Amino acid sequence: MQIHNERSAMTEKEILFTTKNAIFAAVIAFILLAMVIMTGMVTPLLAKILSDTELSLGSDYFNPRTALPTVLLVIILTICLLVSSVTPRKALMATAAFLLLVVSVVAISPFSNTAVDVAVALMIPALIATAYKIWLTARNKKGYGKYRGLSAHLIHLGILCILLGVVLSSNMKVEDSAVYDTGKMGAGNLQDYNLKITSMASRFEGEPYQEHQASSYITRIDFDIYDQERYARSGSVEYITDYKWGQTYTTTYIHRGLTEELFIAPRALDEETGEVDMYVRVVPFINLLWGGIYMMVLGIIALLIVEHRNPRESTTIVQLSGREKDIAFFEKRYEKIMEQEIRKLRSAKSRGERK
Repeated sequence: MQIHNERSAMTEKEILFTTKNAIFAAVIAFILLAMVIMTGMVTPLLAKILSDTELSLGSDYFNPRTALPTVLLVIILTICLLVSSVTPRKALMATAAFLLLVVSVVAISPFSNTAVDVAVALMIPALIATAYKIWLTARNKKGYGKYRGLSAHLIHLGILCILLGVVLSSNMKVEDSAVYDTGKMGAGNLQDYNLKITSMASRFEGEPYQEHQASSYITRIDFDIYDQERYARSGSVEYITDYKWGQTYTTTYIHRGLTEELFIAPRALDEETGEVDMYVRVVPFINLLWGGIYMMVLGIIALLIVEHRNPRESTTIVQLSGREKDIAFFEKRYEKIMEQEIRKLRSAKSRGERK
């Protein structure tokens, strides 16, 4: 009796651990994340309307509040990938190992940054599970089911890359500003980078405005970029004073490499001394964000194309699955009938031998 109760309890747990329930939990986590983000976006607007107070909520507000829903969402999405391909018991064991990995990585802290540690610990199993599902779909499915599954998994892979790119780039970026003299190498470097201002030239541009001979005054700043004390490339930015609108603004220099993005912009300058205050920012792993966006868009387009070209095949698959269930039901029924007939024959034969 006790063994039967344990088996029934285990069966109930396994029934709860299904793809449908995992998707429902993922939707709840996504709604929670969306509510936190919407609250942060609406709060400054309400503060302005109700009390005429200027309020700005930045990353310091959003990051700690969205961390837990995002972690839950990634874990649940990984579970969604597993429960449809393995038994509930194995999926439960994989989830426990998943959580143990996260706790272990956070405790060891290999990156000395809690956000990065958690992101890597979460994303690596999720990426492995997604790659595993892509492999299973490409191997086992054909036609509509294959292309539809690959498109959906590509969207999932893009979302994971976006989340990983956002966390890594926002927590590992390095930024600083320094004053550079024209013709001299900068005194300090910024993560293997250094600048040298090569020239500074100014010009008027636009039609005359009031006492000014033009509507804007533009200073072009040319510079060389050195990577680990070796010349890498050249670039230029402009510092623009707009007399007509009474404001100043600048252009920016952006170089996107394979693993990082280099951003440079002038903050202020002194033409008499040839000094320029330059802002430099290095953002690593930003390409994960852009690559994830491209993969997600490509997956959505592919899914729309597949659904458009095969509107009837999906219903055919559902019908085939229903037929397969009917065939399986009748096969089991036939086996039971045959077992009953064999038992009757054996019992009749044993009675005849006794007589």
